Amino acid sequence: MSNDPIEVSAAVIEDHGRILLALRPDKPGKPGGWEFPGGKRKTGETFSACAAREIKEELNADIIPTGTVYDKTTNIRLVGVSAKLKGPEPVPLEHAKLAWVKREDLASYALLPNDIPLAQALAENISLPKTAPTQKLALYIHVPFCLRKCRYCAFMSHPPKNDEINKYTESLIAQIKTLLPLMPYRELSSVYFGGGTPSLLPGKALLSACEAVKEAIRWAPDIECTLEANPAAFRSEDLKFWKAAGINRISLGIQSLQDDELQYLGRLHNAKEAKEAYLTLRKIGFKNIYLDLMYGLPHQTLSSWQNTVTELLSWQPEHISFYALSLEKGTPLAKEDPVLPSDTTTMKEYWLARKLLKEKGYEMYEISNAAKPGFYSRHNSTYWDTEKHYLGLGPGAHSYCRFPFQNTAKRAHFDSAWKLINAKPLTKIQKFGERIYLGLRKTEGVKLTEKDQLLFEQQIKDLADRKLVTYKNSTLKLTHRGIELANQVMMEFI
Repeated sequence: MSNDPIEVSAAVIEDHGRILLALRPDKPGKPGGWEFPGGKRKTGETFSACAAREIKEELNADIIPTGTVYDKTTNIRLVGVSAKLKGPEPVPLEHAKLAWVKREDLASYALLPNDIPLAQALAENISLPKTAPTQKLALYIHVPFCLRKCRYCAFMSHPPKNDEINKYTESLIAQIKTLLPLMPYRELSSVYFGGGTPSLLPGKALLSACEAVKEAIRWAPDIECTLEANPAAFRSEDLKFWKAAGINRISLGIQSLQDDELQYLGRLHNAKEAKEAYLTLRKIGFKNIYLDLMYGLPHQTLSSWQNTVTELLSWQPEHISFYALSLEKGTPLAKEDPVLPSDTTTMKEYWLARKLLKEKGYEMYEISNAAKPGFYSRHNSTYWDTEKHYLGLGPGAHSYCRFPFQNTAKRAHFDSAWKLINAKPLTKIQKFGERIYLGLRKTEGVKLTEKDQLLFEQQIKDLADRKLVTYKNSTLKLTHRGIELANQVMMEFI
């Protein structure tokens, strides 16, 4: 039997991601006439408004919630409230108007103990049965604005025009309010504002967006909430709003601490300003700061790279990532066709950084990411584990999750009008392959199932023979050489 939560047809009164009322048509033994949640919503109609409208149409009544039977630790979609029908003489909602499904009909995902009327359950305050555990969801919000495009950047971003930021924020909040309450069985484990340069958003706008998220879906008590910031693109007066919004992790784009390298990349800050920005964040009280660097730059030397990493480590950030420069088609840097360092030099820089990080107590938990113990990126780790789901909002974001009314996880993204497009489920072999090549990014490797081994037996053998992977105790891991040729190794499973 699948452990996936059962979809239940019902009309509901819903708010804040919590079900307040669930009604079924008086048709015992039949699936009911209303789709979850509340049938067909009209354009711009909220989850709750749709259900309220349908109940009014069907029962000629308005609903007044007076109490709830709901347990935040319970993963049950259909629950009820103590409610009254609004009228000349309001009366308690009667069991006769409901058609409760028996426990066995829901394949063990019971709504209430067998045959107990809603009114009795409310009166006795019967606790709902525990079912499948709440599934975590990571949320990525793409902010497509920057002060100026860096010379190497191929991401979807641009300097904002006129009232574009306000219009974007309004559209984002509307999408949050519409979509997040619909996400099935979810609790946010992480939120990540990426870009572009999210720190360009006015503090009040960011606060409004975060408040909309909190109102629309459950927010885990220990949530990781990250904001990407550019040392040249945040205002000190906004920092109090970041804290109020629940931002508890800052990703600061450093790239280099050599002014000539920063200028070459088209960055708007210099080394001194980068450090000042970092110290400002510390002074405000941010205790989880993530810094990123680039290596393999034209004209970069092993000495200049070592100086950058050493200086950065002296700041003692919680997390450091470092990625090799790639020349993306269409970028100003690619058009210049510069001479990049040899692969040998680039790999020397990579292994030097790993050595310096290890000496200072940082743990490499992914090919390009190191952190102090306890500060691994929860959000990024979601991307490397296909058992975990994430939702992306914004013009440059993509998703991998179950969407409303769908049982299968899909990869998809929204267009500029927030319309869901390219929602395609992965084939079985794609799922297996993706789980392996993403899992290989983690230094602990990826645990293979029997099906994995059968499907990719030849690839695993060939890679092991070439000393690019090790395969022991059902765990596949990259070797030293495999890390250097990681892209080639991962292509074997795509």
